[in-house]
Amino acid sequence: MGCVGSAYDDVPVTGYQGGALEVLPNNQQYVQQEPTILKLKEKFFSFSGDDCVIKDLSGSTWFKINAETFSMSNKRSMMDTEGRVIAGYRKKLLSMHATAYITGEVNGRTLVYATIKKESMMSFVASAEIFLHNPPVDIDNVTTDGLNAEIRVEGDFFAKKYDFMMGNRDNPYKVAQVVRKWMTFMENNSYYVNIGTNMDVAFVCMCAMAIDELFCEQK
Repeated sequence: MGCVGSAYDDVPVTGYQGGALEVLPNNQQYVQQEPTILKLKEKFFSFSGDDCVIKDLSGSTWFKINAETFSMSNKRSMMDTEGRVIAGYRKKLLSMHATAYITGEVNGRTLVYATIKKESMMSFVASAEIFLHNPPVDIDNVTTDGLNAEIRVEGDFFAKKYDFMMGNRDNPYKVAQVVRKWMTFMENNSYYVNIGTNMDVAFVCMCAMAIDELFCEQK
């Protein structure tokens, strides 16, 4: 199904307006006070080795995806450059609405920090909702019932042109944007994430990769 672009194409990326949005624990170093541009691979979770890295425009590595965790259970891990696990990813199987979780391991328990849900395919605009769990919830008990999505993602997911919006629907603001090309930078099977100030950069990257996997299944 073809998708139209985001209604917020012309809205600039400004970042989070309520101070620092640190979603993942102990992640202060990734909440930047200036915009951050990072390059990701399409279908990132299918790669391994050198392809499993996230770099900035200067070629410096920010994050790695743990290829050893690839399995049929759809579990992945993001690590920093020193091999410390920052967050996990897990896709919910057999769900009416495609759903993914951003997770962390605490004292042997898997806690969910965010839920990402693909909205109805009946809409002409592809969209996803991101629910933040603060405090985090055990994965066996996680639900979005009664919660409002704090981040709405809208645009053309296949063309890699979509926006992360926060605030109310009457006056939303843009905290991050995914584009196929950034200025003069463009590479086959890659896309760029423009992340605004006061945002958890690692968290936004995990969300972008999760959305890529949830929507690429439609192809």
